[in-house]
Amino acid sequence: MANPTPSARVKPSDDWQRDRALRLTTVGGPHAPERVRVWLETRAGWLPDEVESNLMLLTCELVNNSVLHGQAGEQDVIEVELRTTETGLRAQVSDPGRGFAPAERDKDIDEPGGWGLVLVERLAERWGIERDDRTRVWFELAAA
Repeated sequence: MANPTPSARVKPSDDWQRDRALRLTTVGGPHAPERVRVWLETRAGWLPDEVESNLMLLTCELVNNSVLHGQAGEQDVIEVELRTTETGLRAQVSDPGRGFAPAERDKDIDEPGGWGLVLVERLAERWGIERDDRTRVWFELAAA
């Protein structure tokens, strides 16, 4: 499930090599993506612009999937974890959902919805899904 020609490659900023790890725990429900976006806006400003933009887009898409498909309601917890790696940044979104098997988008091009994992596949260097008592979808963005 790796993208052979990632478009998230950018020149790293001076701060890129710093060892950073951030975590947010929030409740699910319809406002979860908005809460995560606000959190990212206050925490990810040190990243190169393209990486920050892709991080914001992909993370919020995955949180939205947690709410829609993982059925993470206001009584459930969604966790977002970010950490730098030797080659870039890894983000992970987890929820209490049962998990899923990735499938190709099966909607007409002009029909809304179903673009979240398509975007992850195209913008991330690597991504995957892990399941145990929670479902975790992770992706990595590379710094050139």
